[in-house]
Amino acid sequence: MLPLLPILLNLLKLEEFKCRPLTEGEIHLCKCVFGELIDYSTVRIMNQPFIPWQSQHAVMAPSGYIHALNLHYKNDYAKESTAYQALLIHEMAHIYQYQHGVNVLVRGAILQSAFFISLRTYNPYHYTLKPNKSFADYNIEQQGDIARDIFLKKIPNIILHPELAPF
Repeated sequence: MLPLLPILLNLLKLEEFKCRPLTEGEIHLCKCVFGELIDYSTVRIMNQPFIPWQSQHAVMAPSGYIHALNLHYKNDYAKESTAYQALLIHEMAHIYQYQHGVNVLVRGAILQSAFFISLRTYNPYHYTLKPNKSFADYNIEQQGDIARDIFLKKIPNIILHPELAPF
């Protein structure tokens, strides 16, 4: 059995596996959007796919961890471009959802199915802020993009301050 171990390690590429907690800089970025609504100590970022067919270009966070393959995996998103920081914030919205009891995997699968069934005409990420509509009333991908836009200062922080939503 021992001679098989190096072969298995090579096949599984375990020596390349990375799994890390959020950095202090990343937590600081996230708190600007989510405050203390997330338990940051439980979040991990890994360079392994959540599903075997996960695209190199897809970043996923359906179960409390962020899965970013090597193309988009960074050692500290806080030290990266604004685009990568905004990507982190979008994914942290899914962490927020997961930690608050939302089945992100099922809801995400439904939204992606609708995207493909509509022949890509339905965009689950597109949103318009509407009067009397709370953050929770948007779908999970819209929430991710709302969080991103809050981070980018395009819209007020309706997550921490719902009273700032348009009336």
